[in-house]
Amino acid sequence: MASPSNLQCFPSSLFWLAQLYIMTGAISVTGSAALIQNQYRGVVGGNVTFYCPIDENSTLELMYIQRGTMFVNGYYKRKKITDPVWSNTIIDTKKGTMHMSSLNVSHQGEYQCHIMYSGNALGHVTDMHLSVTGNYNKPALTKDCCDQSPPLSCLLTCVAHGGYPQAEVKWNVSQTHTLKAINNITRDNVTELVNTSSTARLNCSNGEMFISCSVGNLRSELLSVCKPKYTSDPPWPHVITIAVLAVGVVGVMVVMVVTLLWCKSKKCKKGNVKYNLLKSREYASMETKKRKLECLMKRNV
Repeated sequence: MASPSNLQCFPSSLFWLAQLYIMTGAISVTGSAALIQNQYRGVVGGNVTFYCPIDENSTLELMYIQRGTMFVNGYYKRKKITDPVWSNTIIDTKKGTMHMSSLNVSHQGEYQCHIMYSGNALGHVTDMHLSVTGNYNKPALTKDCCDQSPPLSCLLTCVAHGGYPQAEVKWNVSQTHTLKAINNITRDNVTELVNTSSTARLNCSNGEMFISCSVGNLRSELLSVCKPKYTSDPPWPHVITIAVLAVGVVGVMVVMVVTLLWCKSKKCKKGNVKYNLLKSREYASMETKKRKLECLMKRNV
């Protein structure tokens, strides 16, 4: 699409003809009142249609629209226009309109519609103004809070992209909270669309709160900030379940160890009894043999 900055002036034939009529007073120029009436508004990427007040009962000699000294598009009965026209425009002489598509910020400004009729020395110029706006995307709000619980402060960032005209971020926060913000605005050199952002530090001395930010009529989602990470209520039920199971496992292991030790102790005692009994029997046998030996010795004497 050709941009206004790349276009040449409108056709020289139309220019000198229009100048001639203006110098002779044959063209009436619609002043500030018409400028108020002919306000056109468009959105980036959208369309707009300019209307020229033509007389349907008269034969058009020429009709063209210019911006400053730049020819935009038009019609000349006596000659085909060879000068470049804006590729995003279409002229309709029957309706007296010019349709402009694929709007961008550079298209906004002052325009003029020039009309002349065959057999009529009186021409007419209508002033028009086009305003172009760009819709920002929905503001995105993020937070970064310090590790303390509850946090001492939170760093908040609100960002909205691709809008026009320039707009600053507005923070929606109660007056009881202290908020210090730094705004930043950048502009795309090609599209002229604006990116707006704001960074703010929020003091958490007043506890948890909900905050949002706005750019124009767009508002971000509500965000909870300054909320303690840990509360008196059990935050994680599954953690308690795991702890109970762990205690149960440890308890079972303790019981098993005690039982094992007790069993070992019983086996040792049982072994000692058998050993003592065996020793007692050996001692009795020896004593018996000793007594028999003593008896034999006495008999021999």
